[in-house]
Amino acid sequence: MPLRDKSRLWRVCRIAFRRVRITMWLVLLAVLGALLYVNQVGLPGFVKRPLLQKLRARGVDLQFSRIRWRWDHGIVAENVRFEGTDPSISPRLTIEEVEVQLDYRALARLQLQVGSLVLHEGRLTMPTSDTNGAAGSLTISNIQSELWLLPGDVWKLSGFSAQFGGGSMQLTGSITNASAIRKWKVFQPREHAPTEELLRRARRWAGLIAQVHFESPPQLVLDVRGDALDLQSFVVKGGIEAPDAETPWGNFDRGRARVRLSPAAGSEWSHAEITLKAGRAKTRWGGLTGLNLRLNLTAPAKTTNEVVADLKLSADVLETQWGAASGADFAFQWVQSFTNSLPRSGHGQVTAAQVQSKWGGATNLQVSGSFSRASEPSPRALPGGAWWTRLEPYALDWKCAANGLRTPTLQADDVASRGQWRAPLLEAGSIDARLYGGRLHAKASLDVPSRMLAFTGSSDFDVQKLSPLLTEKSRHWLSQYTWEKPPVIQAMGSVVLPEWTNRHPDWRLDVKPSVQLHGHFRLEDATFRAVPITSAQGHFNYSNEVWELPDIVATRPEGSVAFSHRADERTRNYYFKVRSTIDLNALRPLFTPRQQRAFDQVTFSRPPMIDGEIWGRWYELERIGINARVAVTNFSVRDQSADSLEAAMQYTNGFLSVTGPRIIRGGGAQHMTATAATVDFSSETISVTNGFSTAEPLVVARAIGPRIGTILEPYRFMIPPTVRVNGIIPMHDESKADLHFSMDSSPLEWWRFRTPRIQGKVDWVGRRLLLRDLRAEFYGGTGSGDAEFDFQTNRSADFSFVANVSGADLHQLMVDLSSRSNRLEGILGGRLDVTHANSRDWQSWQGAGRVSIRDGLIWEIPIFGIFSPVLDTLVPGLGSSRASEGSASFNITNGVIHSDDLEIRASIMRLRYWGAVDLKERVNAQAEAELLRDTWVLGRFLSLALWPVSKLFQYEITGTLHEPKSEPLFLLPRLMLLPFHPIRTLRDLAPQPEIPTTNGPPALGD
Repeated sequence: MPLRDKSRLWRVCRIAFRRVRITMWLVLLAVLGALLYVNQVGLPGFVKRPLLQKLRARGVDLQFSRIRWRWDHGIVAENVRFEGTDPSISPRLTIEEVEVQLDYRALARLQLQVGSLVLHEGRLTMPTSDTNGAAGSLTISNIQSELWLLPGDVWKLSGFSAQFGGGSMQLTGSITNASAIRKWKVFQPREHAPTEELLRRARRWAGLIAQVHFESPPQLVLDVRGDALDLQSFVVKGGIEAPDAETPWGNFDRGRARVRLSPAAGSEWSHAEITLKAGRAKTRWGGLTGLNLRLNLTAPAKTTNEVVADLKLSADVLETQWGAASGADFAFQWVQSFTNSLPRSGHGQVTAAQVQSKWGGATNLQVSGSFSRASEPSPRALPGGAWWTRLEPYALDWKCAANGLRTPTLQADDVASRGQWRAPLLEAGSIDARLYGGRLHAKASLDVPSRMLAFTGSSDFDVQKLSPLLTEKSRHWLSQYTWEKPPVIQAMGSVVLPEWTNRHPDWRLDVKPSVQLHGHFRLEDATFRAVPITSAQGHFNYSNEVWELPDIVATRPEGSVAFSHRADERTRNYYFKVRSTIDLNALRPLFTPRQQRAFDQVTFSRPPMIDGEIWGRWYELERIGINARVAVTNFSVRDQSADSLEAAMQYTNGFLSVTGPRIIRGGGAQHMTATAATVDFSSETISVTNGFSTAEPLVVARAIGPRIGTILEPYRFMIPPTVRVNGIIPMHDESKADLHFSMDSSPLEWWRFRTPRIQGKVDWVGRRLLLRDLRAEFYGGTGSGDAEFDFQTNRSADFSFVANVSGADLHQLMVDLSSRSNRLEGILGGRLDVTHANSRDWQSWQGAGRVSIRDGLIWEIPIFGIFSPVLDTLVPGLGSSRASEGSASFNITNGVIHSDDLEIRASIMRLRYWGAVDLKERVNAQAEAELLRDTWVLGRFLSLALWPVSKLFQYEITGTLHEPKSEPLFLLPRLMLLPFHPIRTLRDLAPQPEIPTTNGPPALGD
């Protein structure tokens, strides 16, 4: 029994074991089959459905070709994709495999929980096909990541990596309430999605990315953490490093960027920070070295549609196509609304050192400004179509400062400016500069609707240094001035700018007529065209293209000049009103070298006083008009002095009219006046009407010119004559002369002649000078005559004259003609008529005349006294007897005087001469003495009886008038007188006359 029982038990055990083994194999086979099924076919629906439901509950909606279990990776979803309804325009995410990691602890409790998702070979594609059908896309490839689906609806991303644009991406982060992501608007379908706009943007990004090239792959690292129910809770940290990159915007070297986004916490604001650094950056606008950029974005806790931005940018070296700078810093803070592309408010500042550009440079430059939405709208609408229409809602303020400013046309030590914009008014409230040894202060404002630009300013710098900024005409005008100390200028004005839509305005026609300018200037120690000025000041106005200088006063040590001026730039008409007490010689540099010769002729002991007006048209000299009164004291013309001059002058159409001129000399003793004098500059003549003078003629002649002075120099008036004059005086061409004098003179001296009184008329017509109706007191007698002179171009003169003398005292005449005492006596008369002669050729004299003497003692005259010694030997006193009368007529031919009837009658003899004498006093004549010829009643008979004796006194005379030589004509008298050696005796006994130093009067015309 026991054995039997034992065998049965064993059998039962074997059967049980067999069944268990079979069951286990069946279970194992079933498990293997199931595993094989889920590996090859996929998860069965009863497993897949709850699994997908769990994933959807966690916010993950997988679309896949199949999901299966793999030996090495567990549950794997293959060919997972996410895409929109229109694949041609919607982004598409495809993942080759997604491992679904289950929470095995929960599974052990028979709870199906997904622990994480592991992505392999993911690819995100954004189509960019254009309307021409050309395919294109933006692609993020080789996506590898593990997404942890943690309890509490938390996602955690780790190990995310991908390839994009030739670089690598790494992403980490965690999101709470992650299932709410699918409720974000960005993932919601849009009924009217702007398809074309999306495609356009995608194509643009694709094109840009295709142009980006890296020498070594960049690396992007990003960490995102936050609550999907609150977008402001997200914290984002990231960075990118690109050692070398070529982009459409430029090339970068050692580039590095960092991003940090922080949510609001308590009372703190949400915050985003972006930093960018590059060793060197080069763009189409320029290059940067040592680039540092930092952008902070802060969102207020209670505001959801605004962000406060703070941008700071610096560069060690900045180089652009416009210029370069070192140590450039840019700081800008603004408030940006998400609903408006324009900022709501902001302020910024730019600083740079060693700024250089094609326009100039500065040692330091600083610009700052701020803007905000205007509290009130503009009272007037701005004109459209210009940049300020976008600025109309804003209020702007700015400041600008520069040190060491240098440009090709301007240099300034310091420049500072500040201003504001309050629509519609743009104001530069202050412009201050320190330049060229002085300062500039100015203000300006622009009313945009009316285009009115108004300005005020003051300066005391050297404006000469601004000449490169001016037009050629303005530079030429300014170059006339120099100064030791720059002028002080204060000015204000306005101008209406051209229409804002007028890109190429005609500034001269459209803008210049609207210019208004008013101001004042003050100047010291300056010169105008080399004319020194002690000081000058006055106001100036410019309006409607008309300049007005109402009260300009310039001073010099000796006086001042005050004038007002008006000039119309449209008509070019001008007007001056001048009152001057300065020395006119100071104005010498204003004239040409030829014109300056006139200043050499005039000197002033005291400056003249001039009060007048000048008008005309610029660049048309023939339109100049002058009206002035002149008063001068203590002056001289060509070294000829005068006490005073007064005259009124008018100049028009090339004529200068002087009304009522009055010149006083000699303490009031000498006067020169005229009704009028006219200067015709076109014909170069001076007309005198009713001229009257009691001045010394030689002084007047020398003042007129050296030639006239030389002509009149031999004529010396002891007391100035009274002269009346009318006619025309030439300035240069003597052929234009037509001048007429009448003269009533007191004592006159000419050569060796003197007269206590002379009067007559003088006519100067062309090159002819006529002396008419001359009458004079002549050595106790009278004289009269006429003369005519024709002046030649060779400084000689053809002349003719008629002179009459009667009752002249020979003794007084010879006192003046000879320097020694004389015993000559007699009453002289005669006439001389020279029909033609030339002052340079004595042989040219032609004419005739006669001479007579009464009751004369003439034997001291050598030519007449040759017989006196012999006659005195015969009868004492016979050779010096008084001549009762004498006379002669003569002709002048080729400068030789011929006479056949020179006869002198004395009480016991008659002396006869016939022959010739020339103007050089050379004699060739014969003389005869008839004894007792004039004895009463018996004279003829006695003379006939004494004829042989008379032949004894017949001689031939040669030599000169002062040293005559005589020889008897016949042999018998020579033999009879041989013992007496009469010629030698005559030479010894006859007194030797003193030879005058001058043999004749000066040549006329010299």
